[in-house]
Amino acid sequence: MPVIAPRHAIAAAYAGLFFGIGVFLPFFPVWLQHRGFDAAMIALALAIPQGVRLLTMPLGGFLADHSGRPRATLIGYSLATALCFAGIALAPGAVFVLLGLGIAAAFWQPSLPVLDAYAVARRREGLLDYGRVRLWGSMAFIGGNLVAGGLLAGLVGPVPHDAVIWLIVAGSLSAALAATTLKEAPSVPRAHREGAAGGWRLVRSLAPVLLVGMAAAALVQGSHAVLYAFASIQWHAKGLSDGIIGLLWSLGVLAEVVLFHFGTRVTRRLGPERLLLLGGVAGMLRFAAMAFDPPLPLLLLLQPLHALTFGCTYLGTVELVARHAPAGRGASVQGLAAMATAVAMAGATLAAGPLWQAFGAATFLASAALATAGALLALAAGWMRADQPQSAGSGG
Repeated sequence: MPVIAPRHAIAAAYAGLFFGIGVFLPFFPVWLQHRGFDAAMIALALAIPQGVRLLTMPLGGFLADHSGRPRATLIGYSLATALCFAGIALAPGAVFVLLGLGIAAAFWQPSLPVLDAYAVARRREGLLDYGRVRLWGSMAFIGGNLVAGGLLAGLVGPVPHDAVIWLIVAGSLSAALAATTLKEAPSVPRAHREGAAGGWRLVRSLAPVLLVGMAAAALVQGSHAVLYAFASIQWHAKGLSDGIIGLLWSLGVLAEVVLFHFGTRVTRRLGPERLLLLGGVAGMLRFAAMAFDPPLPLLLLLQPLHALTFGCTYLGTVELVARHAPAGRGASVQGLAAMATAVAMAGATLAAGPLWQAFGAATFLASAALATAGALLALAAGWMRADQPQSAGSGG
């Protein structure tokens, strides 16, 4: 018997993973800068995890599907992530930091697709509402923003910059602890699994609407690369404090929490393709405005658009996979979708460094272009969807 209800344990696992991400995104670039990394090196450091995802996302999902033990897989990934970030905190130089990031990403990055697939499988059993469970990840992301921002701002006294890394370690350990209270999801018998085990054979077996939708999601999520890499640095240069920067990040994710609270209803009404389209259009507007280095009052209005640019795109991707993935291949296809995002994010992050050095905030125009391309692909996926009957893929 589980110690706590599955919906609470899954929510706690999301919270642990996203607490670390909430620390990492806004403050890891600042930590790198404190360690002497310039803009190009920061972009390289942030692109390394995205590059590692190209292999580990589909492989991590395949291992969870093949073993039939997503719970055990998630525990192992979370513990390994904690160990790797502890090594990064103690790393003596830039080479070791980059090496540690690459190894950490091999475990950290696949954790979310595995957890998403597990949560979708339990949703089908009527044990949880996906959106209301997933929102605790967003709440924890806000917690990571505020805790790290408050510590670095000196609210509890002088704190070393390495506190950023140890907070990520704590988040990963808490995710592992939460996962220990879960039961393994009921597996689909091997004889009833649809499609190939993995790799290109699995890709070729997927519905075209799923492939186009995954590409749309990848471009919209990739449009966030400049924001993730340089927004905090830009805001520091404007004279904003760590506490204000944490608040700005939290404001965007708070709007995302509201979306996830109503996520099931919104997804049922709009469908995945329209969610992806909404994310792309919002990204075009948000990042075009960011290119003009807006003042703080306008940033306070732009940040809630994260609910659309990230939140709608995330919900649309998960639902697209849930509707169209072959039976028994949910984690594998979630991994493939995450890999597509990794390709877009890694490329955009690598390009962001030199572009930022050359053009500064105007680099956000490239983000707006990526979001526009994603919106056009989402439109194409919607047209394809209208021309075919709904897939019966289980995604579990």
